[in-house]
Amino acid sequence: MRKSTLVTLTYCSTLLLFTAIGQDRGTAGDNSLRLESIMTAADFKSCGLNKLSSEEMSRLNAWLQSFAVKIATSSSEVKEPKTSDVIESQIAGDFNGWDGETIFKLTNGQIWQQAEYDYEYEYAFQPEVTIYKTAGGYKMKVEDMDETIYVKRIK
Repeated sequence: MRKSTLVTLTYCSTLLLFTAIGQDRGTAGDNSLRLESIMTAADFKSCGLNKLSSEEMSRLNAWLQSFAVKIATSSSEVKEPKTSDVIESQIAGDFNGWDGETIFKLTNGQIWQQAEYDYEYEYAFQPEVTIYKTAGGYKMKVEDMDETIYVKRIK
C-alpha cells in the first residue's frame, strides 16, 4: 500500500473515530469534524487535498461526517449467517467422526464446528448429514451414526 494512501486511511479512520464518539474538533460553534483541523498542513498537501476547491472540501467533510454517523449508528454485533431450520448436505471428502472442536465442511459450501465436547470415531467418505435446529442450538446427524452432536455454523 502506498504511503499516501495509508496516511489518508489513517486520517479518515481518525475522523470516523472522533465523529463516532462525539468529539468536537471543528471551529468554534461548528459541531462537525473537519479534515483541515486534524491534519498537519504537510499531510493535507501530500494527500492532494489542497487541490480541492472550498466547495469540494466542504462536500468531502460533509460526506465523511454522514459516513461516520452511519458507521457509528450501525449495529456493532457480528451477525451469524442466516441458517434454515433443517439443512441436508454431505461432508466434503473424508469423515473421521469428531473429537472436541472438529470442523465440518459441507458440499453445499457451509462450514460447521463441533459445539460440545464428545468423541466418536466413524470413517466414511462424503456421508450425508442432516443439521436441524433444536431448543438448545443446532444438532448434526451423520449417516450411519447413532450419535448426534451440537454444532455451530461458522460460514
